[in-house]
Amino acid sequence: MNLIVILLALFVERFAPSIDEIRKYHWLQRLVDFSLTHSKIFAFGGGVIGLLLILLVPVLVVGLLQARLAEWNSLVYLVFSLVILIYSFGPMNLQRQLTNYIAACDAGNEKAALQHVDTIIARGSVQKDDEHGLHRAVLDGVLVANNERLLGVIFWFVVLGPIGAVLFRLSSVLRDDLLHSCNSLASVVESARILHGILAWIPARLTAIGYALAGSFIDVVECWRKNTSRWKQDWIAGNRRILVETGISALQFRTCREGVEVDDPDDWHGHIDSAYRLTTRTVVIWLIVIALLTMWGWT
Repeated sequence: MNLIVILLALFVERFAPSIDEIRKYHWLQRLVDFSLTHSKIFAFGGGVIGLLLILLVPVLVVGLLQARLAEWNSLVYLVFSLVILIYSFGPMNLQRQLTNYIAACDAGNEKAALQHVDTIIARGSVQKDDEHGLHRAVLDGVLVANNERLLGVIFWFVVLGPIGAVLFRLSSVLRDDLLHSCNSLASVVESARILHGILAWIPARLTAIGYALAGSFIDVVECWRKNTSRWKQDWIAGNRRILVETGISALQFRTCREGVEVDDPDDWHGHIDSAYRLTTRTVVIWLIVIALLTMWGWT
């Protein structure tokens, strides 16, 4: 059943542009704001208790529905799982964002291009006065967003069902929202960052393996061998670095030896398109693996 739900969800994600407008998390922001009015709670447990209280309501509701519907009717449970998975993707479709970004660049609309960059780069840094810096940030963002928007959600959906998909997405949204609204509550911000880091750790590495299989396997292995100790220094930030660096190595845009550039600086749009195609091939590889696991009765 998981494979059917995932395929249907990916189909909707690809061919239903209006779905981006549905995936809004204003209700979660209101929940955060309400919790902040009782900020004394957040002082306990280094911010962990406050974060758990925020997550308690949505996770509990989804978990109860998941348990009840699975026992009651398999078809209703399938529809429920499909709705939850579609809602947990994104929150925006990467392909449509890339199309809009490239169109803005071609039209010379710098303001619109910058707006699209901010929604694509997945919390990465960018030098906004450097055109090549913008393109490189987008390329990096594509490689990271593949895990943040799709594969991380799919992984936890396969492992835990709808509650896993919701937990991964909420951890990402909370991490970003809390960073904007909890400047005085560093413990809560750190708790959100750690939670998402934990949930993203395994999917990020599986995605990197997917990049190796979908691109230059030897280059990725070499990159992994040379950089694994550096990724371990900050294991949370390492989730992002492993996706970017293995993705670039898989595409052979840059060797891992001292970061020597082999890109054609005049074909950034081509590079971005190649990165997106790599992520698409990686999704296909994941689907094949999930299909095999389903045939063997492991999912």
